[in-house]
Amino acid sequence: LTGDAGDSPDRADVQPRPTTIGNARASPDLAVLRNDRVKSAIKKSLQSVAEKRDIHEPNPLQQIAFSSDEEIVINRGRFSWLSAFCMCFSVITGFSSMILMVMSLRNTSVPLIAEETSYIDAQNPPWDIPPWGYVKQPNAATSRKIGQRFRFAMPTFTLFYSLLSASFGLFTVAYFCSELLVQDVGVNRVKNMGVVIGKGVDTYLLRSVPIAAAMMTSIACVVYFVSDANFVIAMSFGAFICIVCTNLGINMNFEGGTRLTHAMNYDLPGSVQLAIRTGAIGGLSAHAMAQFGVVLVWILVRESNALVGFGMGTSIVAFYTRVAGGIFAKGCDIGSDFVSTMLGEDVDDYNMDNLDSLRQAGNLHDKDQDGEVDEDYKHRLAAADPNAAIDDTRMNYITSEEADLRAKIEREMEKTLITMHPVNYLDAIGENIADIGGTSSDLLETMCTTLATAVILGSKAHEVPYFGTSLPFNIISTGTIGNSLVSYYVWAHDKHSSNRIRRSLQLNLLAVVVLVQGVAFFSCYLQWKVYHTITWDKLVTYNMIIGLGLCAPEACAAICEFFTSVNFAPVSWIARDADLGMIQVILRGLGQGFASAGLPSTINILVQILSFQWEGFYGLVLLTCASQACTGWQASLAAFGAVSNNANRLVHLTTVNEMAHHRANVCATIGTTTSHNGKVVAGQNCFFATTSLLGALLADKYTALGLNFKESVGQEVSEFTRAGLLASIIFAMLFLANTLTSCISMAKLVVEHCKDNPDVASRTDKQFPASHIRPLANLVKFAALECFRLTVSPLVQSFGAPLVIGQLFGFKGLLMLVSGGNSVCFSLNMFLINSGQAWDAARKYILFGMLKDEKGEVIGADSEVYDTLGIGEQIGGPLEDLTGPALNNFIKFRGACEFRHQRRLRLASEPKLAMGGAPDRHQLRLGIVLQVGRQQSSQSGRGHSEAATRADRVRGGHPHAEGNRGERPRDRGAFAPSRGRGGRRGDARMMAVMMFDYFLRR
Repeated sequence: LTGDAGDSPDRADVQPRPTTIGNARASPDLAVLRNDRVKSAIKKSLQSVAEKRDIHEPNPLQQIAFSSDEEIVINRGRFSWLSAFCMCFSVITGFSSMILMVMSLRNTSVPLIAEETSYIDAQNPPWDIPPWGYVKQPNAATSRKIGQRFRFAMPTFTLFYSLLSASFGLFTVAYFCSELLVQDVGVNRVKNMGVVIGKGVDTYLLRSVPIAAAMMTSIACVVYFVSDANFVIAMSFGAFICIVCTNLGINMNFEGGTRLTHAMNYDLPGSVQLAIRTGAIGGLSAHAMAQFGVVLVWILVRESNALVGFGMGTSIVAFYTRVAGGIFAKGCDIGSDFVSTMLGEDVDDYNMDNLDSLRQAGNLHDKDQDGEVDEDYKHRLAAADPNAAIDDTRMNYITSEEADLRAKIEREMEKTLITMHPVNYLDAIGENIADIGGTSSDLLETMCTTLATAVILGSKAHEVPYFGTSLPFNIISTGTIGNSLVSYYVWAHDKHSSNRIRRSLQLNLLAVVVLVQGVAFFSCYLQWKVYHTITWDKLVTYNMIIGLGLCAPEACAAICEFFTSVNFAPVSWIARDADLGMIQVILRGLGQGFASAGLPSTINILVQILSFQWEGFYGLVLLTCASQACTGWQASLAAFGAVSNNANRLVHLTTVNEMAHHRANVCATIGTTTSHNGKVVAGQNCFFATTSLLGALLADKYTALGLNFKESVGQEVSEFTRAGLLASIIFAMLFLANTLTSCISMAKLVVEHCKDNPDVASRTDKQFPASHIRPLANLVKFAALECFRLTVSPLVQSFGAPLVIGQLFGFKGLLMLVSGGNSVCFSLNMFLINSGQAWDAARKYILFGMLKDEKGEVIGADSEVYDTLGIGEQIGGPLEDLTGPALNNFIKFRGACEFRHQRRLRLASEPKLAMGGAPDRHQLRLGIVLQVGRQQSSQSGRGHSEAATRADRVRGGHPHAEGNRGERPRDRGAFAPSRGRGGRRGDARMMAVMMFDYFLRR
């Protein structure tokens, strides 16, 4: 295996690197090809295999990977100095945090004291004993009162522990980046495809990042006039963190795609480990960066309001990344299929028809030329099944004659890649942008929102602020350490099926769950036994809530996996009944989506009811934090799915090696499931986080009015709350329609842009991949700008919904807009992503060779059933990757906007007088107007009585307020018509007064 620098004209930094056959990677100065030791070792192993199989052929056996006698160039990776610097920085940060942790145990570290407004009436904790230390209260107050300022000692030990765990997570990310980049890129055809796709990704990021930054700057300028500088600075910092995390995950995913494709030629365990570590770069970075950013902002600003700003900044960027990336991905996917049909190219992403034709043209199916398909060929095709038992001695070795046939076929496959239209690469670019960038930013946004809510309710609504704020950070920080540790190794064997490896991934998850639960119990036990800040009952309930939060996401993911995985019966039902027609496919997919959405919704409602009954809104905070403790591992598995699917496509397009196809199908089967589970967990975390944010919103509003927010729960539903609930459904449906129509519009624009446009066609004056780089860059530039334009409408709708509803229906309507919308969005999200995934998995069920006819023969991708299922995949793609997941960002972004907007709203359906206070200025002004109108109205008894009653009721507050209980208006419409002198004029004035009342109160 030799080569020189001239074989890599498009990547000056990637020099060819010789490697040996197998897993070993030789260094450049020690790699001597086909020396005596290597040749003798290979000869002995092949002879032993031949003796076991009793083979006496004139041609010796060779390994199936790179078995041709031709010289093969395997391009080496590169060393990353930036990754090395980040590892050093993480080590220094972690070591410093560890020193500060030890100092905080002795109260000798940096004193951290925060001042907040109390939501409850409570006694101050004993500040004169560790770990709190002495804190002087405002006005030397001995207790906390609702609405009054108080000071508390921040949990210094826990905060430095959080910085330590975040540093360890970032060190793991940097180490995985460095390890990934030094891996071999692969042969030239794999490397060239990676170069083309990488250039497209770079073009998209260069276009989208300035757009996101400009949008963020514009919003920050507007927010500055209604908020303080700390809020705006924290918001900008949160947006910056989200952009860095998203770009890191996307770039490393595409770097890992070609390297994983090359690793598929060697063994399965190494491929699984490489894919897991590549996915962990995007997943762990979201988990660790969110934690690091929140802790850093809180330490520097020491104000919970700034944490809300930090979360709002991540929400804006995450919304754009998810929606714009989804419109780009699915719009370009649908549009590229239309363009391929117009050009007469194969619309199948895996190009299976071309592969089968090349196999037949090369006589690979009939090597003995007897006119029948060889049994050995059938056995190799059956290896496409990811759960098939593989015989190494039969599958890994071939004769030299067959090796030459395979080399010839792969050269023909390379010619096919060169003739592909550049638009076919848009799908590979967009799918990973949506999966990696969207999922990472979504989870980072949820984590920031959760920690901000934990600080607000843990400090303002808990009797012991030190412990109330430290327990959530202990849960999240321990989860970061556990997620990082389990990413280093996953148990896998070359003969393991996809089910077996999936169980190994679940064992790693179980280890994280046990670790988090153990640390949380120890933390609570310490507070109960040593510091006596909580009772035994609270210790039990806290740990029960944490246990529910740890188990609920996995229970929901398991339910959805049953309906959407190729390893379970529901997906096989869709594939088997696809011969009945397209209607059958669509209806069964929708039915499974409805069935799979009910149980997760029920589980979430039950665990939230239990948590709220046990510990109120703080119980919901603990539930939310526990559900996100394993988010780093779940996000890593979701990114693992994206990189595995990308590598699976590259394997099928670049090699005829059936063992590589088998390993790619195994990883893709697992990855399809884990990627979908990541969306399920993201939806559930969003549901829990938004519910906790509702608690903080409610507490903040009622405290500003001088009321006890705990007594506001369970009040009577009014017309304003019903209107807010209805509006939540309407706006959710409008958002769904908006995103779907934007996706279709994007597909139309791609088709129109590609029609008769020489700027997007491959160039004939250059060789591949240079022939495709510039046309693909032009396509990506156009699509990136158009998807931003199509994202403006959903963004304005999400931002404007709370403003409109708040002005029309007041705080109660605004509260129900979030609460009702949260439930609606979660149920719709589960239905949409499960339906879309069921259709996609049914098609892969055939692609992976798992569907067999009555004779036991494989029904492959050349069948009508496969084409029929393509309709379901086209319908389900936008639902699964765009509309469903985007509902998470929609409801969280709306909740963050409402938290800022609610302070300027009044309780529209419950005036202050109903709460025991004095009437506000609007009520007094309205009473005067009504009194004047009554004096000028008719002198009829009935008309006067009705007007007086209505005016008295308005002056006295709410009809059900104290002193007016039991009274019911006899007429809910306009005033009754008078029949006395001046009746018509009086009626008109009364109608004007009522209209004035209507608009004034809104």
